[in-house]
Parts: sequence; C-alpha cells; structure tokens
Amino acid sequence: MKKLYKILFIIWLICVAGTVVFLILSPDRIPAHYNFSGEVDRFGSKYENLIWPLFAILLGLFFVLMARRARRAEESANEKILMITGVFTLAFFTLLGFFFMIKALRYDPSAAPKMSYDDVNRFVNIGLGVLLVVMGNFMPKARKNAVFGIRTSWSLSSDSVWQKSQRFGGIVTVIGGLVLIILSLFVPGLWNLLVLAVVLTVMIILCTAASRRYYREEKAKGTA
Repeated sequence: MKKLYKILFIIWLICVAGTVVFLILSPDRIPAHYNFSGEVDRFGSKYENLIWPLFAILLGLFFVLMARRARRAEESANEKILMITGVFTLAFFTLLGFFFMIKALRYDPSAAPKMSYDDVNRFVNIGLGVLLVVMGNFMPKARKNAVFGIRTSWSLSSDSVWQKSQRFGGIVTVIGGLVLIILSLFVPGLWNLLVLAVVLTVMIILCTAASRRYYREEKAKGTA
C-alpha cells in the first residue's frame, strides 16, 4: 500500500516540476483558449497554468484523505481501490495539463493552427476510457463506502445488493471504457463529445436500473 502513496506523491512532484519548467520556458503571455478551428481566440498569463498543480494537489489530497478514512475503518480493500483510482485520475489530469502547456510552448502565430479539437476530445475520451476500465476492474472488490462504486439508495440498502450492484457495475464500466476508447479512435471532432455523453448516460441508466432490480429481488425474498 505504501507504494501507491509514493506513486501518488511522485505524480504530484512531476506535475509541479513540469509546470515550473513550463513557466521558465514560456513567455509571459501565451495562448489560453482555442476556437473550434484550432485558432487562438484568447491570450492570457502563463501563470494561469498554475491551476494544474493546484488541482493536482487538491485532487490527490482528496483521495489520500478518503483512503486514510478507509484504513481507519479497517477497510483495506477500499483503501487500495481509492489509492489506485487516485493515481490514475491524477495521472490523467497531469497529462492533460502537460498537453495544453506543450501546445502553448509550440505556438507559432505565423503558422497554420495546430490545435485541433479532434486531438483534445480524443485525448480526453481515451484517458477517461482507460480510467473507466481500471475502475471497473476494482468495483466488484469494493465494500460500502462514501466515494467509490454504484452508490444508490438501493445498492446501499444491504451488503448483498451492494455486492451484486458492484459486480454488474464493474462489467458495465469496463465495457463502457473500452467502447469509449475504440470509438474515440474513429469518431471525428465534436462527435467525440456526443460519444462521451451517450456512453456515460447509458452506463448510469444501466447501473441504476440494476441496483433497483437487485433491491427489489432482495426485498421480495425479505432480506433487504
């Protein structure tokens, strides 16, 4: 378990160090926003990118605190799941920050636009897809907690309903993540946003309906 805490701390350091290098190398004003054609429509201070390490620190602290809470409750499985989820989530947002910082460093006002929302949307969808696959693999092992898993009033009604909901949710989450990754490789432009919205919506509907069904089955047996 200590290795996961160390990995999270290392990602923190990478995010902070990478941002510091970016601030040293970049001019005071950099591209801060791009339109759908990939053209810069707003310039801003390079220090706006301090939001990335700040967010990384806050996000990492959240997962560490939740993991420590699980440890105090003697829920070692939940502690491990929370830390693994935290590591992958933090890595995703750190890479996303580096993606935009590198784009800003490579900006050439005399050249054709190089930023494409195809690139951004594809990067985000693939990253989220990988995160979903990771989360889905650990969901069946999770015990009832305040953060992770399929948390509905039905799934929280009993340990049995919780476990069945997490098993089903894990399968749906892994499939949803794989679908997101595969479709993002072929779907162009803003359609990637639609793919993301549809996949997440279908996942939520299926998992919510499943937890309700398991609850009703348990209630009919008189065990919920």
